[in-house]
Amino acid sequence: MSYNYDVVEVSYDDDEGYQTAVCNLFSMKEYDDETVGKVLDLIYFKTKDQPLFQVVYNQEIGLGVLFAYDNLPLFHKMLVAFHTLDNRFDDSCEAYRNLHKKLFS
Repeated sequence: MSYNYDVVEVSYDDDEGYQTAVCNLFSMKEYDDETVGKVLDLIYFKTKDQPLFQVVYNQEIGLGVLFAYDNLPLFHKMLVAFHTLDNRFDDSCEAYRNLHKKLFS
C-alpha cells in the first residue's frame, strides 16, 4: 500500500481512464475503497504540516477534491514535486503554482 510517485504523467479521457490512473497511482490492480483510504491517510500525514499543502487543504478543499477527475493530474505533479524536491519545495514550484491557479482563480 503506497502512492506511486514514479508515474511521470497522469492523463485520461474518460471515467474508465481516470479509474485506471487512480489504481496505478495507488498501486492497486483494481479499485479498493479501503486501500484508497489508507493511502490518502498516508499522503495527508506526510503533507499536512507543509505550508503549501495547508493552503490547498483549506476548509472547502480536501484530498477527495484534489484527487477528483479535474484536479488529479495537477495534484499528482505537486505530490511528486514535494516528494522529489524535499526542502526545495516552495511557492516557486511550478506544480504548486499551477494547482493553486486552478483551485483559486
